[in-house]
Amino acid sequence: MKQLYLDGVWTDGAAGRTWTVTNPATGEHLDEVAVAESADVDRAVRAARRAFDEGPWPRLDPLVRGRMLHQLAERIRGRLEELAMTDTLNIGKPIRDTRGFDVPCAADLFESYAGLADKIAGKCYGTLPDNVTLQFREPLGAVAAIVPWNFPLTNAAIKLAPILACGNTVVLKPSEVSPLSALMLAELAHEVGFPPGVLNVIHGTGAETGAALVRHPGIDKITFTGRHQTGVQMLEAAKIGMKSVMLELGGKTPSVVFPDAPLEHVVNGVITGIFFNLGQVCVAGSRLLVHESQHDELLERILAKVKALRQGDPTDPNNHLGCLATPLHCANVRRYVEQAHQEGALPVLTGPLPADPQDCFFPPTIFDRVTASMTIAREEVFGPVLSVLTFRDEDDAVRLANDCEFGLMANLWTSDGGRALRVARRLRAGRIAVNGGGALRPNVPVFGYKLSGIGAELGFDETVHEYTNSKSVLYSLATEKTPWPE
Repeated sequence: MKQLYLDGVWTDGAAGRTWTVTNPATGEHLDEVAVAESADVDRAVRAARRAFDEGPWPRLDPLVRGRMLHQLAERIRGRLEELAMTDTLNIGKPIRDTRGFDVPCAADLFESYAGLADKIAGKCYGTLPDNVTLQFREPLGAVAAIVPWNFPLTNAAIKLAPILACGNTVVLKPSEVSPLSALMLAELAHEVGFPPGVLNVIHGTGAETGAALVRHPGIDKITFTGRHQTGVQMLEAAKIGMKSVMLELGGKTPSVVFPDAPLEHVVNGVITGIFFNLGQVCVAGSRLLVHESQHDELLERILAKVKALRQGDPTDPNNHLGCLATPLHCANVRRYVEQAHQEGALPVLTGPLPADPQDCFFPPTIFDRVTASMTIAREEVFGPVLSVLTFRDEDDAVRLANDCEFGLMANLWTSDGGRALRVARRLRAGRIAVNGGGALRPNVPVFGYKLSGIGAELGFDETVHEYTNSKSVLYSLATEKTPWPE
């Protein structure tokens, strides 16, 4: 059984309850994980609070903090195969993806932010002859970090690397669906020698454990990635103690293809954008907006290539596609597909839907003749379902792309550089990828427009803003003071 990691030690939950972690591809039992009760959450927060208020971490030479983060990155690389297989078994993601992206990206994140630790600088305002004002950036405090199940290790690193680089302490709650690699990360941090209480990992459902964590008065900031409906609950919880909040929420990414786009690159980009990790990605390119003159040719090319994708055992590196993370999520994706049929979308690629409610292998699905008012074009399906819409001209494309409550990312495909920048300026999304340039980079911030979030994930300047406090010190140089009220 996997225990909680609190204050530098492994411990059972106060009530002895456990959560069963299963392999969605086979239904097999993977492990039992201790569930954190409210008393355990309190222990975790108090440990993080004590480590921040009294411990060495915020007061370490930043170079030492950075060196420990770099060592953690190297430990992750040293256990690449084990970490990759853990996430593959836990959520059904192909081993070729966890091995080729998830684990290396997590290591890169810690390595990148290791270099930030000693470069956090303040300012000096010295324009007055008798006064010098200094602005310091100081660690923020104890942070509650809650991550989803779709990229277990990577999402944990996205949160932890910036938080720890800035000198904060943290309580991490991974999804109850996929907690195993977060525990391994805690093991590695323990091996490196992170002081007790700096990193704490607890488990449980969002409704119970997560709610207790974000409402705890000892927490200074909430950082959450997940559904926008849960993000609203985070805002409510933040009122207790006036916590600051960083929310990275859902998306409904449009891929806008103009007539001058190189179709051979577009095909690969569109397929990767929606079928990588079976669409269980917040920036999944679930809406394909193609100029009406190119519609038939592009769709024909996409269909031919998608039909050649191999779906099956996630542990087989020859397979491109694995399965969805849980039977419950599979049923939810199925409801969206059934609703698309009812609303008149034309299925041009489908497969036999799972007959067994426990079967999580959902086939790649493409709907044509989708309109902007259809549910499948407006709500985040979070599955391998592509909606195809057509546009007449640039204005029509921008209108369709923006006709959505989300604004996390957009993809543009064109050979016209002027058009690319012009349209990018008009789209209401926090991240615009032109001609396939959307790879995650540790130093590039992720912003969300509309329902897609508040604040910025990643980015060095943005990280300093999100995870440090600003303090001004006004230093008088005057030798003579004029007392009030003279």
